[in-house]
Amino acid sequence: MLVVMNTRIQTLIMKLVILISSLVIVQAGVTKRDAQCEGPLVNGVQHSKDVLKTDLDRPYLLTTDFSSNTLYFSYTIKGEEEGFKSAKLNLNTEEFSDIDGVPNGFAQAVDESTHEVYIGGSDGIYKYKPNADKADFFGANGTDIWTIYYKDVLYFSIFPSQFLYTYVDGEITRFKDLEETLVDSFLIDNENTLFFSNSSGLYSQKKGTKDAINISGEEIRIRGLTKNKDGDVYACVQDGIYSVDKTQHSLEKYVDIDDAFGVAFDNQNNLLYADATSVVRLTPCK
Repeated sequence: MLVVMNTRIQTLIMKLVILISSLVIVQAGVTKRDAQCEGPLVNGVQHSKDVLKTDLDRPYLLTTDFSSNTLYFSYTIKGEEEGFKSAKLNLNTEEFSDIDGVPNGFAQAVDESTHEVYIGGSDGIYKYKPNADKADFFGANGTDIWTIYYKDVLYFSIFPSQFLYTYVDGEITRFKDLEETLVDSFLIDNENTLFFSNSSGLYSQKKGTKDAINISGEEIRIRGLTKNKDGDVYACVQDGIYSVDKTQHSLEKYVDIDDAFGVAFDNQNNLLYADATSVVRLTPCK
C-alpha cells in the first residue's frame, strides 16, 4: 500500500513539474515576444524595432532597390577633413559594405524599372553595378551633387546653387517646372506629382505646371522624402516620419523618432529610418 501511495505521489510530482515547466516555457515565450514588440506605435499598431546597422555618423538620403531589397545611403566620415561615404545594406542578411570609387558619395537613386543605381558625389554622378561592386563615372563632371532622383530621366540638384537639372542622353538641362526654385529633396509620385523641399518648407506641384502648393504649412526642414511600395509619399523631419496627405495638402505624424535623418521602406513595406547613429527597421508585431 505504501509503495502504491509513493508511486502515485511520484507521478503527481512529475506531472506538477511538467506543468510548471510548460508554464515557464509559455511565460518565457510571451516575455520574449513582448520584448521584441516594445517598439513604437505606428498608426496605432505596435511595432518591433530592429537596429540593422549602428556606429554610423548621420546616415542620410536613404533609398531602396526593391528587387534586391538593398538599402543605399550615405554617412559622414571624419579624417583631416569631414566628408561623406556611400554605402549599401542588404535588408535580408543585414550585410553592410561601403561603396568605393565615388569621391564624397552623398546622394543615391535607383531606377525602379531597370534597378540601376546612381550615386552623386563631389565631382559628378556615378553608376554603380552591384554585381561587380563597382562604380563608374556617368556624367555631370566637376559638379558637386546635392540630391538625385530617377523617374524616366535622371534629376539632380547641385551644391551650392541647389537648382534642379535633368540628365538625358548626356545633355544637362535646367528642369523647367522648377527653374527658379531651390531644391533640397525631390520626388515624383505614381501620379506624376512633384514633391520638393527647401528651407521654406515642403511643396507639391503637378508635373508640367508651375503651381506649387505648400504642404508643410510652415518653414520646416525636410531631411528626406520617399515612397513606399504602394506609392504613398513620406517625409522625414527631425522629430519623426510624416505621411503626406495629397488631398488635404498636409503632413500627418506617422511615427515619433528622436533626431531622424532619413526614411525609406523595404520590399515588404516595412518602415526604415535613420537616426544620428543607426539604421532601423520597424516591423508590425503579430
